[in-house]
Amino acid sequence: MNSLVGRRILIVDDNAHARAILTEILGAAEIEVEQADSGPTALAALARTRFDAVIADMFMQPMDGIALTRAIRSSGDPVVSRLPVIMASALASQAVVQGGAKAGVTAFLAKPFSPGAVLGRLDRIFEATPAAATSGARPRAVGGA
Repeated sequence: MNSLVGRRILIVDDNAHARAILTEILGAAEIEVEQADSGPTALAALARTRFDAVIADMFMQPMDGIALTRAIRSSGDPVVSRLPVIMASALASQAVVQGGAKAGVTAFLAKPFSPGAVLGRLDRIFEATPAAATSGARPRAVGGA
């Protein structure tokens, strides 16, 4: 899981306990984390900071995970619009999964979280996603003084 070290993940959940659990799991894997407690807060974070992926709760107010994913996918920023979005939910009905897929969700993650499931899902996503396709692709300095 070396593909995870140094990655930046945005966690979006209106439940502080869920954010804390994910932050602990990701931090133990040397992943940088920023938290947002709502969809609008997440969109503001995405406008100011580059991330490698977003983990968002499905059921939030005032903007649920589907609406957040649609906003990310329709972003005018070509890097943000291609970010992997992992939808987290304790309710993984067929309708929920299909709605997420139609909105552009990359993968689903069942609650309650286990470290192996969270890190394994991210590892598979990053192995399948070229670095330049994520916002984590940071520009390198050219030349030197």
